[in-house]
Amino acid sequence: MRRPAIAEPQPWLFPTPEKSTLSSGLELAFIQVPGQALASVELVLPTPLEAEPRNLEGIANVGLHACDEATVTIPDIVERLELQGAALSGHAAWGHTRLGLSAPARRLPQVLELFASVIREPAFDETDVAHHIENQIAAWKTRRASPSAMTRDSLRASLFGMNQREGRPIAGTPETLAAITRKAVQDWHARTWVPEGATLIIAGDLAENREDDLTAPFEVWSGSRSPAPAPQGVPGPPGIVLVDLPQAAQTVVQAFIPTPGREHSDWTALKLGGHAMCGAFASRLNLELRERLGYTYGISGGVSPRRGGGALSIETALSNESAADATARLLDALALETPFSDNEILDAAHYLVQVSPLHYETAADITAQTAALTAAGLDTGFVNRYQAALSTTTTGQVNTAWRTHIRPDNTTIAIGGPAALLAPRLQAAGIDAQVLAGGPTDEDDA
Repeated sequence: MRRPAIAEPQPWLFPTPEKSTLSSGLELAFIQVPGQALASVELVLPTPLEAEPRNLEGIANVGLHACDEATVTIPDIVERLELQGAALSGHAAWGHTRLGLSAPARRLPQVLELFASVIREPAFDETDVAHHIENQIAAWKTRRASPSAMTRDSLRASLFGMNQREGRPIAGTPETLAAITRKAVQDWHARTWVPEGATLIIAGDLAENREDDLTAPFEVWSGSRSPAPAPQGVPGPPGIVLVDLPQAAQTVVQAFIPTPGREHSDWTALKLGGHAMCGAFASRLNLELRERLGYTYGISGGVSPRRGGGALSIETALSNESAADATARLLDALALETPFSDNEILDAAHYLVQVSPLHYETAADITAQTAALTAAGLDTGFVNRYQAALSTTTTGQVNTAWRTHIRPDNTTIAIGGPAALLAPRLQAAGIDAQVLAGGPTDEDDA
């Protein structure tokens, strides 16, 4: 048997949506994906979490999770969605809320009638709201028991401070969640779940559906958006914190370096460098910390966009004994004393270009990317421009961009593990870390 020859893949382009706007201000984006019988829908609501009342933080998440329990006119909305083969999903991010739906494309007109009811008129029954508040409080306690989650929360607090919304828990705290009432959720919905400025994205095999039939349920959706506070999320001075988790069997190390965002000329170069440094299995840090030294099962990370700009993020879990040396080696690697080679950048470019058709294989993948770009104020043509740039960015450009924007002295690191063991080892490695209490308290267990 002869092994088949490996050929370069055919050119691929991200699909371009057909756009229109309803009189209410709701923007529409239809993406025809032939053969995709399972359609995907995403509603993007441009509501930053800074708009949450300070004493009711988490209300965006509670409202999102409770919206599909029942609606004013369709109390059995869950059963009706299930009968149509539809499933809802969603999340509240720092700068926006997204509510998603998957359903057979041939049933979209009926499903979107139900989806519009969820959006326009959720009942927010007292017991349903209370149930989801209890769930969020339980989830908060679960995160407190997770070294990764505790380290991540400490990293965010260290980066942004408690005075910025991004420095506080995204889903609120038990105190703010317990203060949320049905009336507060209804008021939040009335202020923020409005068509003005929102975008509805529909992707799939839409050939058998008329656009008017799909948009009709949203024609009666009305409301004006309240002015939103200015976004925050501005990183403060870098530093290293050690979160004391006395019972942790492993140490979690998470690093963050702010970078320019998608629209900066160095974006593609930074993405390539991030993949070569920590994004691939054969990345520099994985080969060093996993393959050569055996400190970890793996290290992950890369450059990704944020609400304002971007960031290089790195995360790994290590044996407690090796964490200090691994952190020192991570900082040394970021200094890039040995520049990236042509082979490293060529491999990174090949991977990032050739994996895209798989990343956007389904209608849900396409709507998710379109929603993310919409929330960032970008058009879907960005994907194609970025793909083209991956193939033309040189190794020299990557090394220059990396050394311009990525420096050890601009790195914030949170290390979660037993401080009694880690603190002296970090100090011996020349790493000055501020120790923070992080272990569960009796109150957490109550």
